[in-house]
Amino acid sequence: MYKIVIVEDECIAAEYLKMIVEKQSWCVVESVDNGADALESVRKYEPDLVLLDIMIKGAMSGCEVAMHLRSISDCAIVFTTAYADDEMITYAIDAKADGYIIKPYNEREIIATISLLSAKKNPLPSTKISKIAGGFCFNHETRLLYKQGRMIKMSPNALKLIQTLCEHKNHCVSYERLYATLWDDEQLNLKKLQMVIYRIREICDVDFFENINGVGYQIKIDYKVPSTPDLPQ
Repeated sequence: MYKIVIVEDECIAAEYLKMIVEKQSWCVVESVDNGADALESVRKYEPDLVLLDIMIKGAMSGCEVAMHLRSISDCAIVFTTAYADDEMITYAIDAKADGYIIKPYNEREIIATISLLSAKKNPLPSTKISKIAGGFCFNHETRLLYKQGRMIKMSPNALKLIQTLCEHKNHCVSYERLYATLWDDEQLNLKKLQMVIYRIREICDVDFFENINGVGYQIKIDYKVPSTPDLPQ
């Protein structure tokens, strides 16, 4: 479970962040509004990520909190800020932050940022091949799809979608999370996502996707399609 602490002194903003995070099945272990409580929360819960507002109330600035966090934890730190200038970039570098998110919050950006950090925290298992329905295999090193040793030509987005689902085998990946993986800074367009799925099904002539209605997709790994018996001559 990917654990997150939110440090945000605006109640509405904190609740919005929490809603986005929990919708993706990540876990918000605590939401606090000042530096002292942030440090205590990290000691207590040992989170994987801290979403840290730079302009928080209390004696410590966001940068000072980040410096303290680096001495007690190896968790990822992402600043949240209303400013996107050179000074902000320098600020994040000095504090050894793993990134920053600009306010007002964009759901696509938040999901994409956390997804990337989560993938780094939980790398792929040692196996580099995912076996899929119908005799297909996805190679995580080459990021290509094969069938019986033959490469299947597909668009980059189709391959990226298959890779994402293989990395979360037998688990549902939300529409929003998949969309953020394929297209940056765009609002969810479900028909656009469905078109990529449709083209993959058309090329492979095998349906190895399961649509969890209203939630997202998952891919069936090591699922064998029964062979058709030979007809009598």
